[in-house]
Order: sequence, then structure tokens, then C-alpha cells
Amino acid sequence: MATAAAPSFHSTKETTNYARLCRLLVDVSARILRETFEKRRPTGDLHTVLLSPPVHAVLQSLRKKGILNPSQWGQLYPKAIKSAVSSKNFDITLLMVLLRNICGLVRPATGWDTLPPATDTTLEADIVRIKCYRNTVYGHASEASVDDPTFNQYWKDIQDALVRLGGAGYQSAIDDLKKECMDPDFEEHSKELLNQWVAAEVSIKERLDEMAEHFEHFDKSLDELKDAIVSPIKKPGDKGIVY
Repeated sequence: MATAAAPSFHSTKETTNYARLCRLLVDVSARILRETFEKRRPTGDLHTVLLSPPVHAVLQSLRKKGILNPSQWGQLYPKAIKSAVSSKNFDITLLMVLLRNICGLVRPATGWDTLPPATDTTLEADIVRIKCYRNTVYGHASEASVDDPTFNQYWKDIQDALVRLGGAGYQSAIDDLKKECMDPDFEEHSKELLNQWVAAEVSIKERLDEMAEHFEHFDKSLDELKDAIVSPIKKPGDKGIVY
């Protein structure tokens, strides 16, 4: 009886395409978003900025809502040496949260979660694009494979946003990354980093959904209480209604 052939998991052009997109999104995006954060954040030593009452109040609120997890909070407010805080230690999720909440950015017309129209090339729109393209690329995660035409289109869209954010100096580095030889182990590492980024965002969304559901139940209970308080009461023998 013939033995079934073992499945092959060797790298192909298509799986390498996916890994390259992961690296572009994770490695290059993280660096450019970090630089963008440093340019746009309130001026001063970072630990001093984070301890300022307005900024601390905003971040404390995000912590209570579960948008900032304990690990991220520890990066923002280390217990040992507070002055050691550095954006070099911030992951993409944390950088996105900080950019949206303490850097004075203006919410795009289409919001923070919807791909902006091609005509909107503002800094805020390009930050949203990075997140949206990440979701698009992650849609191929089950097969970890992207054909050449799709890869080239994704690459151009992501590249254009990153170069606008980071400056023309990034163009050559991105071009080199597109042609660079990818080690299979590094391919897997890049894919895993993208998975972690998505998982962190999903965790935040789930927390926000839980809060929204909680407030929905609270509002419903409050409305029922109001109805009970102001509901009309008829006295025996009265035709009218007394409130």
C-alpha cells in the first residue's frame, strides 16, 4: 500500500511575498511610526511629558478602559528608573494609541478604522492606512501566501504611505527590502510579529466592545428606572391621570 506524500512547507515565491509584506508592515512601519510619534508628541523629556497632568490623565483613562495593558503601562511608567522610558521600547500598537490620543492629531473624516480615500494623503490618513493595509495583508494569514500581482499592488500602497510619513529617505531602504534574500526562519519570525500585532488590536477591540455592551445595559436599566418613576398612576375612581 502506497504511503501518502508528506505535506511540504518549503518557502515559495508566494510565501516569501507574504513574509516580505509582514516585514514591511512590522519592521519599517514601527520605525516610521516611532519617528512620527517623536516629532508630534508634546515637547520635553518623554518621562516628564508622560507625567504631566493632561497626558497622564488621558493615559490613565485608557488604562482603566483596558486599552493600555499592564505591560504597556509598565513601558510608559517604569517602576525602577522613570527617566529610562523610551519610545524605542514601544510596539506598534502602543505607538498607534499614543499618536491618536496625546499627539494632537485630527481624526480623519472616515474615522480611525476605515481606509481613507486615495485623495486624503494627510499624516492622520496615512497612519490609518498602515492599520488597514495590515488587516488586508493579514487576511492572507491562513495560507501565508500572496501572488505576485497582489503583492506588487499591496507593496506600492503600503510603500507610498510609509514614504509620505517617513520621508523620501526611506524609499531606497524599502526598495532594498523588496529584493533582499529572506531566510526561512526570518520569514516565520516576521509572520509571527504580524500575528502578535493583530492579536493586540483584537484584544483592545474586545475590551471596547465589552464596555459598549456594559454601557448599553446600563442605559437600558436607567431608562427602565426612569419609566418606573414617571409612569402614570391612576387613583381608584379617578378618570384622569395623576403624575
